[in-house]
Amino acid sequence: MKTSLIALAAIMAVATPARAEEAAAPESTDNRDIIVTGTKLSGDFGAKSGIPIARLPQSIQIITAEDIIERGARSVGDLLRTVPSANPGFSRVGPYQSFSLKVRGFLADQMRNGIRQRYYEDVDASALSNIERVEVLKGPSGVLYGQSAVGGIVSVVTRQPEERQFGSFALTAGQFDQKMLTFDMNTGLAPGLAVRVTGEVERSGTFVDFQDLNRKNVALNLRYAPSDSVTAHLVAEYVERDTRRNPGLPLAGTVKDGVPALRRGLYLGEPAVDTLTADAPLVQTWVDVRLADGWTVTPRLQYQEFNSAFTQIRLRAPDAANPALINRNGRRGREDDSYTIAQLDLAGRLVTGPFTHKLLMGYEYDHERSRFTQYNLTNVTPINVLAPVYGFSSTAPAGTFAFDGFYNIDGHALYAQDQIDITPRWNVIGAARHSWIDARDGDYGGATNNRAKTSTTIWQLGSTYRVTDAVSLYAGYNTGFDVENTAGARTRTGTPLQPERSNQAEAGLRVRTGTLRASLAVFQIKRVNAVTADPVDPDFSVNAGEQRVRGIEFEGEWQPVSWWELSAGYALMDGKVTRSNDGIAGKRIGDLPRHSLTARTSIAVPGTPLTLRGGVNHVTSRALVDGSDTTLPAYTLADIGVGLSLKPFRIDATLSNLLDERYFTASGNGFAVYPGDPRTLSVRVSVGF
Repeated sequence: MKTSLIALAAIMAVATPARAEEAAAPESTDNRDIIVTGTKLSGDFGAKSGIPIARLPQSIQIITAEDIIERGARSVGDLLRTVPSANPGFSRVGPYQSFSLKVRGFLADQMRNGIRQRYYEDVDASALSNIERVEVLKGPSGVLYGQSAVGGIVSVVTRQPEERQFGSFALTAGQFDQKMLTFDMNTGLAPGLAVRVTGEVERSGTFVDFQDLNRKNVALNLRYAPSDSVTAHLVAEYVERDTRRNPGLPLAGTVKDGVPALRRGLYLGEPAVDTLTADAPLVQTWVDVRLADGWTVTPRLQYQEFNSAFTQIRLRAPDAANPALINRNGRRGREDDSYTIAQLDLAGRLVTGPFTHKLLMGYEYDHERSRFTQYNLTNVTPINVLAPVYGFSSTAPAGTFAFDGFYNIDGHALYAQDQIDITPRWNVIGAARHSWIDARDGDYGGATNNRAKTSTTIWQLGSTYRVTDAVSLYAGYNTGFDVENTAGARTRTGTPLQPERSNQAEAGLRVRTGTLRASLAVFQIKRVNAVTADPVDPDFSVNAGEQRVRGIEFEGEWQPVSWWELSAGYALMDGKVTRSNDGIAGKRIGDLPRHSLTARTSIAVPGTPLTLRGGVNHVTSRALVDGSDTTLPAYTLADIGVGLSLKPFRIDATLSNLLDERYFTASGNGFAVYPGDPRTLSVRVSVGF
């Protein structure tokens, strides 16, 4: 059955709607007439870079608000299933989905309106109601965005207000007691002033025993243009989630033999005490002030928090004599973080001789304050997965204080970018960034225990050449850095660890006509200067690790006739640990499939208000974690859907995991996996005005 599905996908190129020559305007949520605003690849990447998407010397894929509805997506991870080199991670029954999202074998960071986020996205991966589009840029991209993950950027562009009045409400219901209300309301308040309010409330169960999901998000979007030269924006969002912290399932009975196959919905934590609550406000504001001669100055400010409290039970190794008896430990904790990012950009055009320069220069300040408090539970008992008995049903958990610590970062950066038009067909982009980072940690309310003051320079160079009006070539080399892994590691000599670095070389071909858009890319991406064990004393670390992924990637969209749209993507990736003191050099990178295939189709039945949809996603086997001998099996997921437009009403139904495939995803450690969602039906009914 799997082979036939893959063959069907390859033949039909089953795909998400191509929209080859139009992008959804607000029609995507409120059933109003389509307003053509340009192509799906129009505009600049990330709402900040100033680089037209068609000129990026790097692979990129776009997911619109309409795509989110048509696919019945429940999280950001679901959106990444149509990006062939992306790993959608675990489902929303896991605790913090973004830590599992990968592009080209490495973690991906999320941006919002061109500004880096810090854990905001981890509160609620299902908060999709204020998203206008998602741009997935592949490979390190830190020149304009600062420290970022190696794999790439998931850039979220939020919904923008308009000066006319419209709105919509939607109710979603489905299996596992799913119940969700979504709203989107927009109006003009005065000439040049518009407001848009979006939000969502969900009270649902899940396919996992004892695990409900209560969440809400709301956003206020303001746009004020008092004159042709000044435009101000305000985005204020709040997200909140309340659920249980699911520990996943052990390897035996899921991806390894040893015990009978375990139910996907089996809960192996302690339902009487397990909790996971999280909330976060986020406020962004920026003002575009147009100066003389086409120059623009843009101050930006973002403030956000991440607040979370949890009781967590963790699965450890099985009992040596009984693989069905799983050892466990646990902790209680609370994290309270605040992050402020301020930027000042100057952008404009400059002509030098025959060349036209599009310049962007900027300064950024980062102020990060984090507090984490933890108590270790001391009376957590093993659990028999074949006959689970929950220890805290009759006994209260006991714990001992572990730590109450802070981690603070102050950072400064200068960056510059130049887009040079060599000829009308040939464009070159160069950029550089230098960052100064001062990181400190210690006991909360006490003195600093460790301090690391570092600086780093990263850069990017790329070029695009338009061979014909339909065909273009591009090539680029870009670098990045990240301090996430070096922050908690220590050296034997006491000297600070340097930030981990990354680099990517990529070359590609793009084809774009009135009904076809396709791209082909070859790339090599490296994570270097990575943290690994000190060969003298493995209790300490050194910057000596290296990992590498080489690959080929294809993706495209085609609209052969006006009522039929197709798209497909394929990625071949070879990843390995090339240097390590941890004994895994030469082994596979964790959670990276060698082959991944995605395909979708949409048919608007002529003469009817009916649209039929379908998709297939295939992923081959992959190592559980870096260097692991445990393999996550291959899987194939299929989904079908139907849309019915009866203005002002609209109905969208999706049946995901059509064949009820039993599959598992990495949890981030070598002891447990997360079950994939079973076959699930959901129906969304909306009304627009």
